[in-house]
Amino acid sequence: MNILMLAEVSADSVIGGAERVLREQALGLQRRGHDVCIVARAPAGDRRSHVQIDGVTEYRYAVARGNEAAFVLSSLLRSLRLFDRRREETPLDAVVVHQPLAGLGPVLRRRTKAAGWIYVCHSLAHEEYLSRTPSAPDSIRRARRMLNAKLRLMSERAVLRRCARVVVLSEFMKRQVIATHRVLPEKLAIVPGGADPDRFRPSDDPMEVRHALSLPVGKVLLFTVRNLVARMGLENLIRAVSQLGEEGSDLLLLIGGEGPLRGPLEQLIADLGLSERVRLLGFVPEELLPLYYRAVDLVLMPSSEMEGFGLVTIEAMACGTPVLGAPVGAIPEILTRVDPILLADGTDSAALAKGIRRLLRRFRDRPAEQRRVSQRGRELVEADYNWVRHCERLEAILNNVRREE
Repeated sequence: MNILMLAEVSADSVIGGAERVLREQALGLQRRGHDVCIVARAPAGDRRSHVQIDGVTEYRYAVARGNEAAFVLSSLLRSLRLFDRRREETPLDAVVVHQPLAGLGPVLRRRTKAAGWIYVCHSLAHEEYLSRTPSAPDSIRRARRMLNAKLRLMSERAVLRRCARVVVLSEFMKRQVIATHRVLPEKLAIVPGGADPDRFRPSDDPMEVRHALSLPVGKVLLFTVRNLVARMGLENLIRAVSQLGEEGSDLLLLIGGEGPLRGPLEQLIADLGLSERVRLLGFVPEELLPLYYRAVDLVLMPSSEMEGFGLVTIEAMACGTPVLGAPVGAIPEILTRVDPILLADGTDSAALAKGIRRLLRRFRDRPAEQRRVSQRGRELVEADYNWVRHCERLEAILNNVRREE
């Protein structure tokens, strides 16, 4: 098949889950014998018209960033223009849309130019926008923010209703899409995310990995890697470390990632006197992520809302590292398959502190339990939560859609 992917993010630089899924789908389908290319919005400041990603070409369109209206209009028109160039060169068998603004122009104006269209819903577009755009103090900007969110909801609805299938990564996201966009359940397909079990694998000597990362050997290391935005629950996690008191004196929490909450989190750490127990790492390069997972004792997913899947959970499991998660979004779907003890009782700091304390005590008193949990997580990745399996399922959906058209 000739497959075109439309996206608002770039597969060339993986800085989050959306980029990772896009990249792994493109490369995975290419390895299965398909011709794949990507049409994506150019990252800010990157003027390259196209890039090569292990044999997959990503073509870029620039957008106007002066104001919201110009941004949206230029996104629609320029994605459509680049879509037309690609289909003129190569007839398209299937189109995979990853975000609504990238796909809206083509699916509205060129729906008949490809045999099969599917939409990959990572998270609800309007909720993602609201989570990344803080509320403003004045009424005009608040109204503008809500209008922009409404426009994104309507854009996403227009795209997914015109696609033959909607792919989601979890049962949670399936329920969200049905409730928000009133889509028939049979139109949705769950294709869980994954990790590369060859790249994310356990270490024979975690202490050696700690030395390589200049991490303390004598500490119990906790780790999370998140965009530093409100929905990730990082403030509650930092407060949870404080609430552990003397029992947490030998803990070091490592937080990877960048975002608008960096300053407030630094201030919270200082106010609570946790400079020796909490460390902000900043952006963690992709090549270092497996090392951090292998080096630590526990990975944390403290999200307070909107966790559509959570690739961090799977990557840590692939490395044999236990994960403690809040009971939010898709997190319970994954962790209860390993062991229900890996779920905290809530999202607040007290619940997170209780969960950390309970899990570390159990692993300390019953080391065989930690080995069992680690092995079970790794087995699930090898059997189900990996990109080979993901792309097999995606390919089957594309074949079915083509036959139905």
